[in-house]
Amino acid sequence: MVAALVSLMFNVIGASLAGENPLQLIRVYLTFGLGEKALHVEPGLALAMGCVLYIATGMLLGIVFHMILSRFAPRASLAGRLFWASLIAVAVWFVNFYGLISWIQPLLFGGNWITSTDPVYLPWWVALATHLVFGWTMALVYPWGVFQPYRLQTEQP
Repeated sequence: MVAALVSLMFNVIGASLAGENPLQLIRVYLTFGLGEKALHVEPGLALAMGCVLYIATGMLLGIVFHMILSRFAPRASLAGRLFWASLIAVAVWFVNFYGLISWIQPLLFGGNWITSTDPVYLPWWVALATHLVFGWTMALVYPWGVFQPYRLQTEQP
């Protein structure tokens, strides 16, 4: 959840600094379920629910991300975890955007807004940067998720 919140805030602040709609990412994200009409959604409940869906998706995928990071970098330094998290984040971005969404969205919703080459919707580098920030946050909070078994302390004879 922390990584999803950080990546969403990164995107909202970045879009605002660039003079774009702060919730454009959420509008484009919602096109997966709502189609083109999501691009014209006014601020309100729909965008709030889009933010909740974004965070919930990040929470669920964050579990898998943490498990993969634990597999490849269980005792790595922060630099090592950042390296592995970057590789995983880029892989997730590439597979999701170009392996799945690029053909599923047109098939189901009749358009291609998420992986469109038109920067009006969402430039590819914004999506990549959002995934990288998610991965880097996962590397930073990695110690929070490390399993430490409880050991009952007994008296020494």
